[in-house]
Amino acid sequence: MFIMGDMAILILGNGLSRLSFDERIHAWEGEVWGCNRIYLDYGAVLSGIAGHDDVMVEAARARDANGYQYRIMGTDEDPYTCRPIFRKDTGSTLVAEALTRGESVEVCGFDLGGLDVYSPGHEKKNKSSWVQRWRLILSEFGADRVTFWGHDHKPFILSNRPAVEYYRAYTKGKPHIAGDEYDEIVKGWKNDYSRVYDALPSVLLKNIGRRDWKLAELDGILSTGDCAKLPEPLAQKYVDLYRKDFAILPLPTVETL
Repeated sequence: MFIMGDMAILILGNGLSRLSFDERIHAWEGEVWGCNRIYLDYGAVLSGIAGHDDVMVEAARARDANGYQYRIMGTDEDPYTCRPIFRKDTGSTLVAEALTRGESVEVCGFDLGGLDVYSPGHEKKNKSSWVQRWRLILSEFGADRVTFWGHDHKPFILSNRPAVEYYRAYTKGKPHIAGDEYDEIVKGWKNDYSRVYDALPSVLLKNIGRRDWKLAELDGILSTGDCAKLPEPLAQKYVDLYRKDFAILPLPTVETL
């Protein structure tokens, strides 16, 4: 179980704004918690991680392979103590957990929607619920123990402005966070996630069913007979859920091409 300390907990999200703070993140001397595939970039500095079940399988493998020291939170390694109402989206859950434990938090890369460092197509999704989660958190715990790195979202969260305001901007391809720095990051983002998939053990997920699928992780439609390269734990998740619709195939090798 995590023991409370005197220093705020740094909690990392995966929004593009995090790219401005790499040196500062590595220089942080206290606890660092993060979400989902954050281990690909900060495995050596993380002390806690949480996320989707299939991604936590990846995170556990990476920890074993590289000697990382992070705890997988929300499990027997470090159970949540915050009320179930806060256990929704990973980032806001971690914030609520730290505040429940009496800690202050500094958060980086929490863009409340928009482009994501690891997830293609994320900017097309309505993440207004994240604003609502933050409003619930600040209503419960107050805003004094929360500090945003970069743009301060607290005035928006604490206001009566529509929760969909950010969503309406980023789904139109516009920066939803004010400031030249974020604008430049968005303009420079190449929308290339190949390095993420190259870093993961991957397989081919084949559609063996009779219907087309629109998977959140893929652009376009996965039609009957088509294959898509996905991280192995993610592909296994789809097979476990829909055994009549999906099968896993190994990636072709040089010998089989």
